[in-house]
Amino acid sequence: SLIQNGLVTACHDLSDGGLLVAVSEMAMAGGVGVELSNLPTNVPAHAFLFGEDQSRYLVAISAKNAEKMAKIAINVGILTTLVGIVGGTELTVSANHSISLGELKAVHEGWLPDYMSAP
Repeated sequence: SLIQNGLVTACHDLSDGGLLVAVSEMAMAGGVGVELSNLPTNVPAHAFLFGEDQSRYLVAISAKNAEKMAKIAINVGILTTLVGIVGGTELTVSANHSISLGELKAVHEGWLPDYMSAP
């Protein structure tokens, strides 16, 4: 219903590669950077960023709809967590690690041709 009511800008499941893979794919597809800044401290970073789960989704939503979406989710028993902010031209994790979308896309699209052309 969130999608049907126009509250969701984009959505990606976390079943193949986890949160960081989904964020990367969405950022490259949309051409917009993301800053992941709200990582939990009670879970190992690798588990949170790469944990694969068919029941978790990354949802991009405008700031003006965030509170409305959170209330709807809570009313139906869905837990939500703000993990970051969309904008810019880089993918940044906890302000310590960043990569430009151009570099990310080049690596993502170039690894197979590079691998196939290696002696």
